[in-house]
Amino acid sequence: MNDYDVERMTEVLRRDGFERTEVAEEADMIVVNTCSIREKAENKAASAAGRYQKLKERNPNLLVAIGGCVAQQEGEALLKRIPSADLTFGPDQIPSLGAHYDKLRPQADLGSWPQIAAKANRYKLRLAQTEVIDVEDYQFLDADPRPGDVNVTALVTIQKGCDNFCAYCIVPRTRGREVSRPADQVVREVERFVSLGAREVTLIGQNVNAYHAIGTADGEDFAELLRLVDSVPGLLRLRFTTSHPHYFTHKVADAFRDLKTLQPWLHLPVQAGSTAVLHAMAREYTREAYLEKIAYIRKVCSDISLSTDIIVGYPGETESDFEQTLALLSEVEYDSIYSFSYSRRPGTPAVEMPDDVSAAEKSRRLTALQSLQKQITAKRLQRLVGRTEQVLVEGRSRANPNQICGRTGGNHTVNVEIGEGIHIDTLIGTLVPVRIAAAKVHTLVGTLESGAGSRTLA
Repeated sequence: MNDYDVERMTEVLRRDGFERTEVAEEADMIVVNTCSIREKAENKAASAAGRYQKLKERNPNLLVAIGGCVAQQEGEALLKRIPSADLTFGPDQIPSLGAHYDKLRPQADLGSWPQIAAKANRYKLRLAQTEVIDVEDYQFLDADPRPGDVNVTALVTIQKGCDNFCAYCIVPRTRGREVSRPADQVVREVERFVSLGAREVTLIGQNVNAYHAIGTADGEDFAELLRLVDSVPGLLRLRFTTSHPHYFTHKVADAFRDLKTLQPWLHLPVQAGSTAVLHAMAREYTREAYLEKIAYIRKVCSDISLSTDIIVGYPGETESDFEQTLALLSEVEYDSIYSFSYSRRPGTPAVEMPDDVSAAEKSRRLTALQSLQKQITAKRLQRLVGRTEQVLVEGRSRANPNQICGRTGGNHTVNVEIGEGIHIDTLIGTLVPVRIAAAKVHTLVGTLESGAGSRTLA
């Protein structure tokens, strides 16, 4: 979601005459986008914003804005905490980003941006814009990419907010209640990205499979949306994230079997392997219910790759609870996991619970979890060695510019050796057959099958 928000911020500000730069010293404005899911991410964002104070001392016209969930959560308090910040704004305020900067101007004249920035600096104006737009008034911001800006893979938001109120999670308080985007808007945006060169689209939302904007008779709106997007001409691959297990139905699972573009990869956060901990987290499912969903998806899509999120050291988590999480990893055999030690987040119900697992014990459990998953990941990657996989080429490998890099349908990154006489740029955005030769810690290495990409250099 943060990557998607950054692209929309860029497009909104471009309409006001800005162009993006990767060199902070050249900027008239610096926007720090933030996440409040974990305390570490929040601290890193605050630290980054603080570093820009030296740039402001050298450039009195520079304005620093802090957006995202931390800004939404703290608002004006963040301005007090970070002296270099001129503006804080929440996710719902991205469409009005240019207008918020207008409010920083002490006079009504328009002027150029350097003049606006200088006035804001001179008058010491600072602004917090964190209003959450009511569900009935919320309008999704259409992506407006320019030709040449679109990569092989693109993100399309279909839903924002969450109505689940998991005990540890700040999202409902920073992103608001659930709102689903009209299906025709979603399809048009997918078509727009495909027309500009995207070949894979990932549908995103805080609770993506709680999508409910179509109104089918059986309530299976998300499965119907997948079917509509699957029919977009020119789309090669479709994915979605992030799913909540409570809303992951058999009909959605069936889509992996029935739709031609939906790839065999699913991120289904379990958070814990103990029903007692899941209940304390207010996750609305049991260990047994989660495993039943995993069994069904593997029944209809036997070679699917799975990933998940795990929190260790949640308040009240016993050693027995943790052992159940380890056992669940061994039973499911995820291809990868995102794992974290529990950290208290202000404004969540869990903050009132005693944080009774010590930091040392959290660290021990996290290390044990990651050690087990490392073994499972190695096994899952090794199963692909010797197979031929269809790889969507995304560009040159970062490790070796003479290699191409792409991903399998199961979302595994592959670095691919290519033969002489093949122009790499002609392969970008295409599906190529790759013989998997070896597995590394997190990636695969392969070679183009004979005859693939046989176009010669220009």
